[in-house]
Amino acid sequence: MLKAKSMRINAISKGLAVTLALLSLFGCSSNTEDLQAWVQTIKAKPPGRIEPMPEVKEYKPHDYSTGHLKSPFAELAPELEVQLQQLHAGCDDSIKPDTSRRKEDLERYSLDSMEMVGIVNNKTKLWGLVRMTAGPAQGNVFHVTQGNFLGINHGQIKIISEEQIEIETLVPDSKGCWEKRTVYMALAQQ
Repeated sequence: MLKAKSMRINAISKGLAVTLALLSLFGCSSNTEDLQAWVQTIKAKPPGRIEPMPEVKEYKPHDYSTGHLKSPFAELAPELEVQLQQLHAGCDDSIKPDTSRRKEDLERYSLDSMEMVGIVNNKTKLWGLVRMTAGPAQGNVFHVTQGNFLGINHGQIKIISEEQIEIETLVPDSKGCWEKRTVYMALAQQ
């Protein structure tokens, strides 16, 4: 009896598998007319012309002959070394910018792009008010005090008064030495 029952279940499962296979075949073959029509239109077109390969230009190497030039890693000729030392011999070594100092914000802008617009005095310290007239910080007002640096020529504020700010700058001269120059930023007229 068990054997008969198992044979019946086996026959049912085989019939079910055949039915599912037939249904899946019918589902795949439905409505492919538009695909077949598109393939036929593509096949009906004449074949396109293939562009020829671009012409490859022959590589011609260029000989960089730099054997006659001075090596940038070679030492200076003794006579040039003496001339360079004589050139710097007249320089005052005490006048030079401090390259180890961290630059302040206003040292990114030239003094031409700033104007003095006032002062603030709180009895212990006198502050100058400087407004930016150009650049990305245009219109912003900064407070500065004696000793602050500003401008691109290593300018340092020496004196702040009600009428002006006195700035000592360092600029290179024609001999390659540093030279002190005093610049005055006058109070802007409103």
